[in-house]
Amino acid sequence: MTKYNFIRHFTSVLLGSLLCVQAYAQHTTEFLFTETASEPVRKTMQTNAQALFSEINNAYDQKKSSLTLSNSVTEDAKKRIQNLWSTSRFYCTETAITTRVLKSSNGYQVRNIPVFLEEGKTDEDQFQSMVIEFTPNGKISDLYIALEWHQYANIIGNSNDVSDVRHRQMILDLVENFRTAYNSKDMPFLNEIYSEDALIITGKVLTPQKRGDVPTSIDRQKIEYSVQSKKQYLANLSRVFASNSYINVKFDSIVVTQHEGNPNIYGVTLKQHWNSASNSASYSDEGWLFLLIDYEDENNPLIWVRTWQPTKDYNGNSVYYNPEDIFGLGDFKFR
Repeated sequence: MTKYNFIRHFTSVLLGSLLCVQAYAQHTTEFLFTETASEPVRKTMQTNAQALFSEINNAYDQKKSSLTLSNSVTEDAKKRIQNLWSTSRFYCTETAITTRVLKSSNGYQVRNIPVFLEEGKTDEDQFQSMVIEFTPNGKISDLYIALEWHQYANIIGNSNDVSDVRHRQMILDLVENFRTAYNSKDMPFLNEIYSEDALIITGKVLTPQKRGDVPTSIDRQKIEYSVQSKKQYLANLSRVFASNSYINVKFDSIVVTQHEGNPNIYGVTLKQHWNSASNSASYSDEGWLFLLIDYEDENNPLIWVRTWQPTKDYNGNSVYYNPEDIFGLGDFKFR
C-alpha cells in the first residue's frame, strides 16, 4: 500500500468511526422533508419517521431483540420491520436528514436513509441505505433496503409514457422489497410474490476433468439447468434461511424491458450477489437473475419466471455468457 493510499484509507476509517460515534451517542434522528407532498402531510411524515428511528436507534443501543412500534406504522409494516430487525439489528448513522419526498406507487417515499447493519461482514454490507414508504396521509407503510441511486435512476428511466413510468415505479418497489425479503428471510412476502405456477430455473456449473495436459473444448465450463416448482423452490429456500444466521443479497446491472405484445408484462435482468453465513461456514456466489413479472393486477404483481445463471464456478473462476445466452423476455411465451 502506498503512502497516499494508506493515508486515504486511514482517514476514511477515522471519519467513519467518528460518524458512528456521533450517531451512536445521540439517538435522535431529525428529519426534514421537502417538496411533492403537502406541508401537513410532510410534517406528519417527519414526526412518524423520527419516532420510528428513535425507537430503532435506542433499541440498538440497548441491544433489544425486538422493536416497540407505534400506531404511526401500519400493521403490515410492523411485521416486515420486525423481520428485518431480527435478521440484523441496525441504526441510522445520521442525526439530521434533509431529503426530498418522492411520489411512489402507493403514496410517498423518502430514500437514502443511511443505516449501519450489525451483521454485515464488510463495510459495504454494513453501511447501506433504506427507503421509508408512507401512505397518502403520512403513515409509515414500509421500510426496506434501497438500491443505489444510479440503479434507481436506471429503472425509472426517461419514458414519457405515464403508464410505463407508473409500472417502472412499481418494479422499483418490487425489486427493492424482493431483495429485502431475502435479507430478512421474509417467507410470507416471497410466497405471495411468486405465482403458484411460477417457473423456477437454476443453473449449475459443471467443470469436466481435463483429458490431458492440453485443454480441449470439452474442458470448458458447462451449465446444467434444473427446473423447480414454486413449492419446491420455497421449501429449499426455507432450509437455506434456517441454516444461515445472516444473508445479504445485492443487485446491480439492472435492465428493465417491457413486453412488446403485453404492456403489463416486464422482464427484469440483473446481477445478483449473494453472501451468507452460518455458525460453521460462509458462502457467496454471483450470477444473472431474470424475473418475468405480471402487472395485470397492479396491486398484486406476480413473478411467473425466475432464472438463475451463475457467473462463478465453485473455485471462483468466471463463467462467461454471450448476450444471447442470458435469459430474457424473448425466451418465454406469455399469453
